Amino acid sequence: MRKIKAGVAGYGRSGMGIHCHSMGKLPEKYEIVALCEPNDERRKEAEEKLKCRVYKDFNKFLADKETELVTVAVPSYLHAKCAIAALKAGKNVVCEKPLSDNVADVDKMIETAKKYKKIFAPFQNKRHDPLFLKMKEIVDSGILGRIVEVKITWHSFGRRWDWQTLRKFKGGTLNNTCPHAIDHGLQFMPEKDKYKIFCHLEKTLTCGDADDHVKIIMKGKKSPVLDMEITSASAYSQEPKYLIMGTKGGLQANWNEIWWKYCKPETLPKRTLPKIAISNARKYDNEEIKWKEEYWKVPADAMHFSVAFYDRLYKTLAKGAPLYVTPESARRVVWLTEQCHKMAGL
Repeated sequence: MRKIKAGVAGYGRSGMGIHCHSMGKLPEKYEIVALCEPNDERRKEAEEKLKCRVYKDFNKFLADKETELVTVAVPSYLHAKCAIAALKAGKNVVCEKPLSDNVADVDKMIETAKKYKKIFAPFQNKRHDPLFLKMKEIVDSGILGRIVEVKITWHSFGRRWDWQTLRKFKGGTLNNTCPHAIDHGLQFMPEKDKYKIFCHLEKTLTCGDADDHVKIIMKGKKSPVLDMEITSASAYSQEPKYLIMGTKGGLQANWNEIWWKYCKPETLPKRTLPKIAISNARKYDNEEIKWKEEYWKVPADAMHFSVAFYDRLYKTLAKGAPLYVTPESARRVVWLTEQCHKMAGL
C-alpha cells in the first residue's frame, strides 16, 4: 500500500491533536515527512516526536519536494492564504475550518485547485461522524415522513480567553464552532432553494471581543425550518443536541445516542370535520398512536470522525475516488456564515 507523504502546517491544538494524531492512526496510509511551525519550542517538540523535517518558514516548507499533501492547520485568518499558496506549489491540500469568512476566498481556493489540478479537501470532519451518518440514514429512509424542522442545540456555560475569542484572528463561535453545526444542518436543506435567514450574534461571557452566543434560523420554500443555537451562556444545557420533526415521527440525539419513533398515519381512523363551531365532547381531540420506537448507539469501536476523514481521503488521493466532502458543499457553510456576519454588522 502506497503511503501518502504528508506535511502539516501548524503544530497547535488542531495540527498536533487532530491532524497529526489522526494520520498517526493510519500508519499504513500516511507518513508525515514535514512540518511547519513558527514557534521554536513546538517545532523542536514536533521534530522529536514525529521524526520528520521541520521548517520555520512556510515557503521553505512548501518547497519540500517529498511532500504531496499539505494540511493547513494554522490560525483561522491565515487559512485561505496558506491553502492557496500550497495549491500553487503543486500540493494537494486539506484546509481546516473555517475555510474563510467569505465566499470570495473559497471561490479562489476552488479555482486555484482546478487550475493546478490538485485536490482541495475542506476539513469538515464531523460530516464523517458515525452519529450524524446514522441520523442522515434514518431521515433519508423516509420513515419520519416529510421533515418539518431540524433543531441543533449545543449549550455550555463558560469563558474562553484564547486567540479564537478575538475578531482580529477571525475568532468567535460562529467561525470556529458553528461550521460543524451549520454543515450538519445544511445536509437537510436543498441547495437549490430561496432562503430567509435570521441570525443573532452576541458577546456574552468570552474574555475576547468576538461572539460566543449564536442563534440562526433558516427557512426555504422547499426546506424544513433549520434552527441552530450554539452558546457559551446557557447554565442549563438543553437536551437533545439534535431534534428532528417529521410528519410521520421524529428523532432526537445526544453526542453518541439516537432515539427515533414513527407511525403509519394511513392506519389511523378517518375523522369527520364539524360543520358548526361546537365540540360535542367539550374537550380537545385525542387519539392513541401506535409508535414503532428504535434506539442506536455509536459502537465503542467506531472510527473517530477525524480519522475517518483521512481514511476516506486516502481513497481519493491514492485511488482516485471522488471527495466525500466537496469544496462546493463546504462553500455553503461559508456562505451562511458570511450572511450571518453581514446581519450582525461585522
